[in-house]
Amino acid sequence: MGDGWRLSDLADAVGGHVDGDPDLRVAGVATLDDAGPDDLSFLTNPRYRAALSGSRAGAILVGPNSGVEGRVLLVAPEPYLALAEILDLMHPPRRSAPGISPAARVAAGVRLGDAVAIGAFAVVGEGASLGDRVVLGAGVVIGEGSSVGDDTVLMPRVVVYPGTRVGARCLIHAGVVLGGDGFGFVTASGKHRKVPQLGCVVVEDDVEIGANSTVDRGTLGETRIGRGTKLDNLVMVAHGVVIGPHGLLPAKAGHAGSTRIGSHVTIAGQSGAAGHLKLGDDVVVAAKSAVFSDIPDRSFVAGTPAVDHREWKKSLALVKLLPELRSSIRALEERLAALEARKKGKA
Repeated sequence: MGDGWRLSDLADAVGGHVDGDPDLRVAGVATLDDAGPDDLSFLTNPRYRAALSGSRAGAILVGPNSGVEGRVLLVAPEPYLALAEILDLMHPPRRSAPGISPAARVAAGVRLGDAVAIGAFAVVGEGASLGDRVVLGAGVVIGEGSSVGDDTVLMPRVVVYPGTRVGARCLIHAGVVLGGDGFGFVTASGKHRKVPQLGCVVVEDDVEIGANSTVDRGTLGETRIGRGTKLDNLVMVAHGVVIGPHGLLPAKAGHAGSTRIGSHVTIAGQSGAAGHLKLGDDVVVAAKSAVFSDIPDRSFVAGTPAVDHREWKKSLALVKLLPELRSSIRALEERLAALEARKKGKA
């Protein structure tokens, strides 16, 4: 929009309303610190409230009952969701122009949907299938017999091993490897023999996988990422793991082989689970935690080994008291030793 976006139009788009001048126009969105008079800023996290007083933003996106006064406000029921929708409106994603780069290599027998875009030096193996409007970035490798669903985008240097299935509307970021061999070895006579990894990886619809993450195939069966699940950068999903729908796995999370993870599970950064475990639905695992046992539905666990987060907090509080307790114990030991010496002297 050449002359900016009218605040009332943005409010209508996100199901909100304007407190102040509804005809105010904004040129874009910026943080509270960086915004100028022509910008819409946002207060979606209370920890940034202190920056509000010094912000030069023309208008502020907030939630209901924000307590913000003296500013033009765009009030939305879910302000963080509204921020995402406004950013999408202002910056619609660019789609690559359909076509196959002359520098790409597409094998005979590949099934191509409508309006597919294949970048330079991409390689598509024999018997692979690409749905409508699929985008393959530069250097992407699609292995033999693999399939990619409609509207899925693979950023540069993604590697999809043979037989892998990727659903529709997925976004796979640069450097991701789908279908690499699981870490399967049998040790005999002091030597490690590789166990063939003949399974496959299945990525369901609407999944996003962050840069340089890996999802391994197992000896047999499937490794599966459920629909709507979002993986951050540097996430490791081992052979035979099944992640249910709509999970959230931030950076450096890792999961050992054959673990089953339920729906709507959040496993925070640098956390992981040992193999052959079951994590129920709606489980939350706090950052830097290690799961060594099954976790029932709707649990919130933390620590190493992971326990109920309330027990972990109690343990942490006790750890902080250890130096003081040590001093107290030493003092008691000294008093006891003195009393015993006095008693012996009287004997």
